[in-house]
Amino acid sequence: MEKRRDSEAHGGHRSRMRQRVRSEGFEGLEPHEIIEFLLFYAIPRQDVNELAHRLIERFGGVREVLGAEPAALARVPGVGTRTAKWLALVGEAVAACAPLSAEDRPQLRNCVDAFRFAVRTRRELPPPCCVQLCLDAAGRLLYRRPVCASLSWGEPDALRAALGDMLGAQANSAILLLLTGNRAPEPGGYDVDRARRYADALRAADCELLDVILVGGDDLFSMRRAGMIPDAEVNAAALALREDYQRDMPEGELRAEDFREREQP
Repeated sequence: MEKRRDSEAHGGHRSRMRQRVRSEGFEGLEPHEIIEFLLFYAIPRQDVNELAHRLIERFGGVREVLGAEPAALARVPGVGTRTAKWLALVGEAVAACAPLSAEDRPQLRNCVDAFRFAVRTRRELPPPCCVQLCLDAAGRLLYRRPVCASLSWGEPDALRAALGDMLGAQANSAILLLLTGNRAPEPGGYDVDRARRYADALRAADCELLDVILVGGDDLFSMRRAGMIPDAEVNAAALALREDYQRDMPEGELRAEDFREREQP
């Protein structure tokens, strides 16, 4: 009974901290609380407050914790190999986002913009692979990174990496691009199941999976348009972005040629 009460107390503490992050952002948290928040996603159902303090004391600050080598993190009592890799991964995402200026970040506030960007990405990166786009509340791209060099994108390691990117970028919504070798791609049961799982994981962080776009040589397939991604109960900014994204969704086949950027004469 006592153990159950402790678990419920930790759950309530985590919910309160997530609410603080939603309302205040990370600026409203103490350094150890930022690390504690990140540890929630690596160590479920445990009190990680003391561990967060220990990491800050060992390395000196949030930036130093996230910039530490996994081996050094793993030497801290209570930090396992998986947790060490998780913190280092979030640090990599933060470092990758830092050099981007506002003009380097295209705005993907509607589906047509997203489809155009998907076709451009298909031309820049060789298939098969899965690429995640991390978006802010205005639909501006914060971070683009391949999370898997295959179409087995829904495996735990790949989804943990994708979630780490979202948290590191302090993103609001995500779009996954599945770059396939098919001319006319369609999702299978694996894609539908993993999309729902990832949508659930993002919902716990008050983020939303906006779409999963399969990009083939000739056609695109939007899982959002096909109703394969359940709507999440998210914050007002994510809801507004979803409404804008779905507005004027094209009907009929999504031909890649129709969304290819034209070269300027």
